[in-house]
Amino acid sequence: MSAAAEEGAVLITGASGQVGRAVCVLLQAAGADVLAVDLAADAKAGVLACDLRSQEQVARVFQCHSIRAVIHLAALLPSAFLADPVRGAEVNLVGSCHLLREAVHYRVRRFVFASSMSVYGLAARERPLNEEDPAIPGDPYGACKRAVETVGEALAQKRGLEFVALRIARVVGPGAKNTSSPWRAQMFEPSKWSAIAVPFHPGALLSLVHVQDVARMLLSLIEAAEIRRRVYNTPAELWEAGQLQKAIQELTGIRVELAAQGRDPGPTSDGGRFTGDFGVHTRGLREYLATAAEGLPISKNAG
Repeated sequence: MSAAAEEGAVLITGASGQVGRAVCVLLQAAGADVLAVDLAADAKAGVLACDLRSQEQVARVFQCHSIRAVIHLAALLPSAFLADPVRGAEVNLVGSCHLLREAVHYRVRRFVFASSMSVYGLAARERPLNEEDPAIPGDPYGACKRAVETVGEALAQKRGLEFVALRIARVVGPGAKNTSSPWRAQMFEPSKWSAIAVPFHPGALLSLVHVQDVARMLLSLIEAAEIRRRVYNTPAELWEAGQLQKAIQELTGIRVELAAQGRDPGPTSDGGRFTGDFGVHTRGLREYLATAAEGLPISKNAG
């Protein structure tokens, strides 16, 4: 089923964010009717304003537009969440419930939720985690992500909403805004940066996925004729920080400084279930880095 095969728009929340912009481009290229919303309007990009904390604003979006599917990306990221936990819960949990309520009321067929590997906790593990591993969040951000998953799963069982959560690994790629981890974008911007700091020790194992690959995965979840599972981890590449440092320096010329100790990198992602069900593979960070260094456009159809 193509993204344009059904009537109605695909609602994208958080459309002005790094992943949101990439998803909008892919959906529009596929011929889908895209309804993009974010906290602030962006007329040039075709983004409408909607504060998810307001039940009235969310309801108005559904009242004024025919919506067949939702990709829910809008959220406060962990650092902003911890800076204001009450606001974080209002946006990430209450706002998500507002969307789910309207999606059920207006009989939206499919709801794709951008979850996070943080539902598995904050500590690094001996192996990549899969969807059968227990989801035991270690902070309010991860707890809210898991709470939305459970609400969506209950609605899927009781009300027939096709709900699926994509637990996303650490996203890298150019164009990130308002992030506490700027290195994730800087490593792909050699024309802007001669040196960057990656806050992990050389042996830290990082689970990395490029923003374009995440966008392709979300597109696959929207296009699929059938969703067989309610939770998927993103396929991701595993990199030791020291190896990543070497690759960035060799391929882009950007000097990378690592931390002597650094923070815990958290759990890593086993995305085998997603690859098996949808056949989507990551393109490879080395190729993305090389393309960025050459100044060439990244193919939106790669993989």
